[in-house]
Amino acid sequence: MDFKVLGEQLGLDEDEYRELIELFIDSGGSDYQKVLDGLASGDADLVRSSAHTIKGASGNLGLMEVSDVASAIEVCAMNHQLDRVCQAVEKLKSQFEAIQAFVRA
Repeated sequence: MDFKVLGEQLGLDEDEYRELIELFIDSGGSDYQKVLDGLASGDADLVRSSAHTIKGASGNLGLMEVSDVASAIEVCAMNHQLDRVCQAVEKLKSQFEAIQAFVRA
């Protein structure tokens, strides 16, 4: 992940982009937890809305792989197919962890 390139694509320098990514990690982490909470309680609407928020925020930052996974979770939740999102949720978790590790490097 190259913050300089991703930032430039959005008209930002690397430091500005890094700040936005750090905000995304904080807010996205909260939304990720809501996805988990929704899965645990069977609340498809909570899963859907939280995944939708992650999808939009990550897409705005050019993190298209994250956005695509969140979109898949959103669609499954919209169709009340929560049993089909476990693998995508694990992938989303690993993506967040990779972004966190990269920011802290």
